[in-house]
Amino acid sequence: MKNISNEAASLYDGVFWAYEFLTSEDEETGIVSPVKSEYIAEEPCRLSFQLISENIQSRFSGYKNMTARLFTSPSVTVKDGSFITVSQNGRTYDFVSSGEPAVYLGHQEVVLKIKNAG
Repeated sequence: MKNISNEAASLYDGVFWAYEFLTSEDEETGIVSPVKSEYIAEEPCRLSFQLISENIQSRFSGYKNMTARLFTSPSVTVKDGSFITVSQNGRTYDFVSSGEPAVYLGHQEVVLKIKNAG
């Protein structure tokens, strides 16, 4: 039997970072604030764009309507609602994951939405 995970990984030409927000309390003031915490760093991946459209104009500003699919190892745990940064082909993209990953034998797929859309 072929090693499916290794074959899928041979297609990865990018890396990604995953972040979540945790709460932190200031000891002096007692104010609780969100703190961005990295929990995955430089994990190999492949980014595939699913929907790319021209800027859509609203009354207030334009924004990009883009979703993508992140392919990575099934051994990595990507949490629902994470902030994801992907670097691939000399470009860097910021996304928010939307939903639980679809985990398969040789890879997993995470649907992403561009972070600054709408």
